[in-house]
Amino acid sequence: MGNLLKVLACTELEHGPIVFLDFEHAQPTEAETVVWNQVSAVLEEAHGILAELQSYNGAGQEIREAIQNPNDLQLQEKAWNAVCPLVAKLKRFYEFSLRLENALRSLLEALTSPPYAPMQHLEREQALAKQFAEILHFTLSFDELKMTNPAIQNDFSYYRRTISRNRLNNQQLEAENEVNNEMANRMSLFYAEATPMLKTLSNATTKFVSENKTLPIEDTTDCLSTMACVCRVMLETPEYRCRFSNTDTMLFCMRVMVGVIILYDHVHPVGAFAKTSKIDMKGCIKVLKDQPSNSVEGLLNALRYTTRHLNDDSTSKQIRALLQ
Repeated sequence: MGNLLKVLACTELEHGPIVFLDFEHAQPTEAETVVWNQVSAVLEEAHGILAELQSYNGAGQEIREAIQNPNDLQLQEKAWNAVCPLVAKLKRFYEFSLRLENALRSLLEALTSPPYAPMQHLEREQALAKQFAEILHFTLSFDELKMTNPAIQNDFSYYRRTISRNRLNNQQLEAENEVNNEMANRMSLFYAEATPMLKTLSNATTKFVSENKTLPIEDTTDCLSTMACVCRVMLETPEYRCRFSNTDTMLFCMRVMVGVIILYDHVHPVGAFAKTSKIDMKGCIKVLKDQPSNSVEGLLNALRYTTRHLNDDSTSKQIRALLQ
């Protein structure tokens, strides 16, 4: 994760209280251990998921040959045999998104529960705050890889077309049982999203707020806005930025910042872009655009296309112009 040392974060844009978050060295206290262990098991798997996605090459050639030669049963079988293990891999990615959703819910419960205010939670439970950041980092990383790999949609579409043609031998029937029609429908909805992992977390956060009616919505949104401020301060303050040991740390901070902005925008009634928002959107966008364009274009697109309130009348023309 790089050299993330103690970082200043303000819970208000001006003259607010401060909390120091140690994203690199934070260790769970006894009170955090149960949730920390649960989330750690998920995060340990996350590295393997990213590695698998990064090496995902698809079965494009086999599929093209099968489509061009529909009467060649040998080529049909070759394409099918190439696609089935890839679809099994896509199923693992989808099932992991459900585990990630549960992990996020556990963290939200821990970081927003009474009697402590969100800022106090982040100060007291820094190991959980670090895990929250790592989940967002994984989410943005996964979605960036998915968006630049059209083979995922192509492979899955071919699989579903082949299933629907009912030209299945015993081997294909066995494969269908692995990814049956109900599972295929759910996976199809997941991969149809431009940013499927972020969509999963956004829905989970919205559901968390709606199901916890006794919990003030501000407890959740203040937790998110504080995290956004943490990352913005790290990125724009030279005395903190100079402590970063490599460029991965910069990207980590940017992904986490964008992730919490999007979650905030989905949960807060007026969103992240309104004047009343506790997130300094101009500052956040500016700090992104100050970085090399090849590393942030995907993050800017995430703000453009996966937020809910960017095009609201309450969003200033200046912010819209910054994201054009």
